[in-house]
Amino acid sequence: MIKEYQKLLKNFAYLPKPNTHPTFMDICHMGGDRFEERCSKVLQFYFSPLAPHKLRGLFLDSLLELLAINNNYTIQNVRVTTEETTEERKRIDITIVADDFVIAIENKIMADVYNPLELYRSHIEKVYNSKQYKYFVVLSVKKIINPEELQKIEENGFLYVNYDDLFRVVKGNLGNYMMECDQSYLTFMFDFIRTIEKKYINNNMELKDFFFHNRNTIDELVTQYNAFKEEIFSNQCETISQMKRLITAKTNVDWWIWQGWDLGISFNNQTNRIGIECWFEDETKENPIGDFHINITVWKREHFKPYQKELVNIFGDHIIYEQNRVY
Repeated sequence: MIKEYQKLLKNFAYLPKPNTHPTFMDICHMGGDRFEERCSKVLQFYFSPLAPHKLRGLFLDSLLELLAINNNYTIQNVRVTTEETTEERKRIDITIVADDFVIAIENKIMADVYNPLELYRSHIEKVYNSKQYKYFVVLSVKKIINPEELQKIEENGFLYVNYDDLFRVVKGNLGNYMMECDQSYLTFMFDFIRTIEKKYINNNMELKDFFFHNRNTIDELVTQYNAFKEEIFSNQCETISQMKRLITAKTNVDWWIWQGWDLGISFNNQTNRIGIECWFEDETKENPIGDFHINITVWKREHFKPYQKELVNIFGDHIIYEQNRVY
């Protein structure tokens, strides 16, 4: 069985791994927040050539390239809005108005194309009658392969664009636009792209195939590993409990144990609380219980000041400053 585990881990090591760190958009996701609407707002910003990102026409030019549209435009005359309302109180996700053309975009993340595309088209043709060219786009994250959806898009004169294709062209064109751009908004742009790719486009099928094919062995390996960790933790907690009895007897002070593994004591609890915390970590084959770490600590950083000079003098570089604690 061990050889099977070793083979499994060796094969796993060669697989490409997804970046699982949350994007900024992931962090900002709020309960009840409509992700599709947030994406439309982000696209509105980057489709606007005069927005503070200073990427000029990167996104708009890339979209026009995908649509094989050769219309020129003056960046000062481009206006991009979201949620434009029709007479029937339906909302068009994104509207781009330029010199002689207008583009209406139905932005779809993963939902089906159930929207009244015919009403959107009628609205654009009526309100922007003076524009010589009118284009209609369904911009979708998912690959639309349903014949009924494709037929609906085509019958209403819309063009289908996939996010993956738009991002590919944007990345390919970026070098022509990035010299004078605002680097912070360039970072946000890549964060937006990675958010979409991580959630919906990069399916990591090779890794998923590996998990499906080896799931029984992986489950057994995880079960055995968790039991291995639990055994180490149990031994650490037992040793901490024995140490508490010994040190309490020697010091005549009642030490405490937090969550079974953290042995401690504190002083000056009503003013500048300071104390000692001890635990085991850094386990190895030769030392399976781990090294015993002893830390002088304050639980609030502002309480460190009365002790700072003396402790810095004694411990120097071995002092660790965290957000609200000092060790």
